[in-house]
Amino acid sequence: MNYSFWEKYFIESPLDVTIIGSGIVGLSTAISIKEARPDLSVRILERGNMPYGASTKNAGFSCFGSVSELLDDIEKMGEEACMDVVRMRWNGLQKLKARVGESNLEYNHGGGTELFRSKDVLLKESCLDGLQKCNALIKAHLGLDECYSVKNNEHLNGFEDVCIFNQYEGTINPLSMINDLIRKAINAGVHIINGINIAKIDQVNKILYADNNLKIGYDHLIICTNGFAARLIPHLPVVPARNQVLITAPLKHLHLTAGYHVDKGYIYFRQYKDRILLGGGRNMDEIAETTDEFGNTELIQDYLKDILETIYPGASGQIEHWWSGILGVGVSKYPIIEWVDPHILVGVRLGGMGVAIGTFLGEKLAEEVWAIKQ
Repeated sequence: MNYSFWEKYFIESPLDVTIIGSGIVGLSTAISIKEARPDLSVRILERGNMPYGASTKNAGFSCFGSVSELLDDIEKMGEEACMDVVRMRWNGLQKLKARVGESNLEYNHGGGTELFRSKDVLLKESCLDGLQKCNALIKAHLGLDECYSVKNNEHLNGFEDVCIFNQYEGTINPLSMINDLIRKAINAGVHIINGINIAKIDQVNKILYADNNLKIGYDHLIICTNGFAARLIPHLPVVPARNQVLITAPLKHLHLTAGYHVDKGYIYFRQYKDRILLGGGRNMDEIAETTDEFGNTELIQDYLKDILETIYPGASGQIEHWWSGILGVGVSKYPIIEWVDPHILVGVRLGGMGVAIGTFLGEKLAEEVWAIKQ
C-alpha cells in the first residue's frame, strides 16, 4: 500500500481507544463506548475489506441453544455456568435486535428445530427425557415460557419423525447486520480503517506493528479478533475452529420454515430465499479443522453433501458456492473478557455463537473501558 504522509499520520496517531477487528464484537464495542462517552476518540483497525473471521461468513442463526447443546454443556460446565452463558446469548440477541432492528437484520422468527438421524436414537431419547428440565431452566433464567416443545417432523423424510422446536429462535442476514452496525459506528464518530494487518504488539512502548511499515500508537487497545487472537496474544485459552459452509442454487418446492440443528449443533441448515444453506461438520475432523486458515476439505465437503442429499435429494449436484469461517472456541464456553496488561483488553472466545453473544460482549468491553476512562 502506498500511503501518503496524511494517511500514515492519521493511521499511526494514537487515539483514546483502538480496537482490532471490525466484526460484531469490535463494532458493538465501539458503538457502546461512543453511546456512553461520545467524547472518547475510537477507531477500529480491520485486516480485510470486510470482517475477516466469521461475522459475515456464518449461516445467520439467531439462536441460543438446542436441548442437546444445553444438556451437553450442563454435563461439562455445570448447570449454573451453562445458564450464565445462555443468558449472555439471550441478552445479546435482544440488544442486537433493539440496536439494529428486525427489518435491518432481515430477521425471520421461524423458530429453531433440532432434528435427529436414525443413528441419533440415544441422543433423541436423552433430549426428550431432558426437555422439561431445559424448559424449567429457561423459564427460571430467561423468563420464557415453554421454550422447547416436541413436534412431528412432517417435511424432512431423511430424519426421525420426532423433532424438538424452540419457539424463540430465528434467522438473520449477517451481512445486513454488519452493514448496519458499520453505519451506526461511523455516524457515532468511530473511524474504521480497513487493510491493516497487525503483525506484533509492542506492549512496552504501546505500538502496533503492521504491514507496510506502519507503527500505530495506541492509548488503550481492545482485541476483538476471536479465533485469530492467539496470533497476537499467544497465551490466551482460545483456539481457532474452521467451519465449512455451502449454499445451493435455487431449488423447486423448498419449504424449510426454521433454522435447523443436528448432532448437538455441529450441523446447521436453513432456507435462504429458494436455496439451502448448510454448514458445520468440524467434529468429523477436529484436528484438521482446528486452524485459522480458510479453505474447504474433501472430507467435510463429502460429509455435508451426504447430509444435503438427506434434506433434499439431488441437491448435492446443485451446490453453487462453498466458503469457510473461523470461530474462536475453547475448553470453556465462557467468553474471555480480560486485561492482559493495564492498556490491553481482549474480548474473544464466542464459541460459535457470535450473532447471539457478540453484542453482549461488546457492551461488557465498553463497560471495562468506561471504568478506567472516568
